[in-house]
Amino acid sequence: MRRERLRVLLVEFTKPDPAAVALARVLRDDGVEVVHAGLLDTLEQLRSTAEQEDPDAVGVLGAAPPGDLEAVLGDVPVFTAATAGEVVKRLAGGRSHTGEAPSDRAR
Repeated sequence: MRRERLRVLLVEFTKPDPAAVALARVLRDDGVEVVHAGLLDTLEQLRSTAEQEDPDAVGVLGAAPPGDLEAVLGDVPVFTAATAGEVVKRLAGGRSHTGEAPSDRAR
């Protein structure tokens, strides 16, 4: 079953990153459903949270994501703040919001 909106899990891995809130707002304003899990310290916490939230993509800020994270998550794309735009566009099929789900600024 396909969701109407993309669902992205944002985590701050091993150290807090103030950019996480700003990135969450930008994604939300672009029509993405954002779950901000906050600070997670281990790969196991990250994996467990991703299983519970069932995201379309996982954004990792703070420290670099562990190299084996993508293998653990299966087909869920992992991105950092630097690659967020391209991942969200790829998942959305190249478009941002639609008439049914305009950005918060347009409501």
